[in-house]
Amino acid sequence: MNKLIGQILLWLGFLSGALATVFATSTYSRMGMDLTTNLDEQVISSGIKEGSNAYQAGIRNGDLVISLNGEPVKSTSGFTKQLGSIKDEPTAKVVYQHRGEDEKTTNVGLKNAWATINWAWYLISAAICLAGVCFLRMGKRAAVGKDDKVEANLKQIKLHLINAVNNTESLDQQMKEFKPRQILNFIEESLLEDLDGFAEGRDSITNEYGLEVFASVMTQFAAGERAINRAWSASADGYVEEAATCVAHGLAMLQSAKKLLDAAQSG
Repeated sequence: MNKLIGQILLWLGFLSGALATVFATSTYSRMGMDLTTNLDEQVISSGIKEGSNAYQAGIRNGDLVISLNGEPVKSTSGFTKQLGSIKDEPTAKVVYQHRGEDEKTTNVGLKNAWATINWAWYLISAAICLAGVCFLRMGKRAAVGKDDKVEANLKQIKLHLINAVNNTESLDQQMKEFKPRQILNFIEESLLEDLDGFAEGRDSITNEYGLEVFASVMTQFAAGERAINRAWSASADGYVEEAATCVAHGLAMLQSAKKLLDAAQSG
């Protein structure tokens, strides 16, 4: 029972942290406005509050959003993807139309995605994860020692992590040559199985090295896995440069997880 509760809390914590990132990088968080569609399936601004970046730029609720940085806006999801590709620029050029008037162009200030993250939310997520880890630990204390199966699982997940690092390095080196479909195929065929295998066997880390090592390794691994998943999504949408950035970040996180696990083994 403790193990089940621990696993539920752990994944709730990871999910909560992921949601914090999603909300932080949303259109509202970065520009101060939401988007909806009208009966003609046109993208309309909404949720704009006085003092927000969108409001200061002249956009009002109900305005038709026509383009973002020169790219036509065809859907709310498309706008979100376009906005997500803007990383370090302080503003974005928006063409909009106010209630049948002539089209207007304005520069809307953008908040950095990291600056919009609700860190209190993240701390709560971390606390949930920690509680989950504690329940997992209590469940393990009730078990009688370690057996051959645990040892085999530990060796297997180490192999999964090594494979994941090596294959991500290979992908990182070939990103400039790959087309979006090749990136998708590589991630699906050469990475997902090892990432899933490592995640499924993670309990053996706690058995062998304790909670502190488990928490540090899984934090880096989870960040790397999320980056690889974001690379998959970006390549599916045709954003090769964004996919390359995510792959590089994922590689660094997976390498860090391997380094921590190797240090625990040698210590």
